[in-house]
Amino acid sequence: MSQDQLTHAGALVFRKRGPQILYLVVSSSDGQNWVLQKGHIDAGETAETAALRELQEEAGVIGELVSPLSVHQFQKRGVDATVKYFLVRESGSTEPIETRTLRWEEEKAALELLTFGEAKA
Repeated sequence: MSQDQLTHAGALVFRKRGPQILYLVVSSSDGQNWVLQKGHIDAGETAETAALRELQEEAGVIGELVSPLSVHQFQKRGVDATVKYFLVRESGSTEPIETRTLRWEEEKAALELLTFGEAKA
């Protein structure tokens, strides 16, 4: 899939705490669901850049890209959208622009929290 067919970019973010690997799950903008952070790719922006920018804006997390993961299609307010997810390692923190609830969970708990099949995949 070409870069220009993508509308959104998102991240599956992890951190290591000793032997434990924890994954970031954030509340949706309306606070009703648990999601992986994602957002629109701005004009002139790559999916990679958008994923890291959205992570900072929504969660206040600074990350480094590890690898591309998958591309999923979904509908938002009746409009088709295509999101590319990246695996991202947490490398620091900053002040988020948005107010979201963050949860760092082990894989099984993170999967159980996620609301949508597209994010679970």
